[in-house]
Amino acid sequence: MNSFRIMLITSLFLCVLTSCKKDDNSANPTPTEATQTDLLVANSWHTTSITTTDGQEINKSRLDLFSQSLFTLNMQFRNNGRVNALDPLQANSVINGGTWKLAADNKSIDVDVTGFQGNFPIVQLTKSRLILRQDNKASVDGKKTDIYMVFDPVL
Repeated sequence: MNSFRIMLITSLFLCVLTSCKKDDNSANPTPTEATQTDLLVANSWHTTSITTTDGQEINKSRLDLFSQSLFTLNMQFRNNGRVNALDPLQANSVINGGTWKLAADNKSIDVDVTGFQGNFPIVQLTKSRLILRQDNKASVDGKKTDIYMVFDPVL
């Protein structure tokens, strides 16, 4: 009798689990300008790594000087379309600045900062991570290649 109850409970449990369906739209909602902007401006962002497009971290010594300098700065996106590069070692003074805006599809950022212009597709944007793709502009071992720039929020 006990084994019958256990089998019945197990069967019911499995039926409930298999009948649940994940809502595909909630897993990957279409980004909106408001949600993307809110996430971008909520924090300053610090470069934690630069990776290949398959996620392999690239050693800093293999990067060009400009890419290496990203690790020393905090990026601040503002609601007014300004973006600033801040030096945390100098009381977050503005080292460089320019403009940013979301592209029409809200899936990439157009950035225009001295020495750093272009459209950067958003690979990931959450409260705790920003990953931007840079296509064929970064120099790794002296060769231009596609990279992911990985940022975490400055807390």
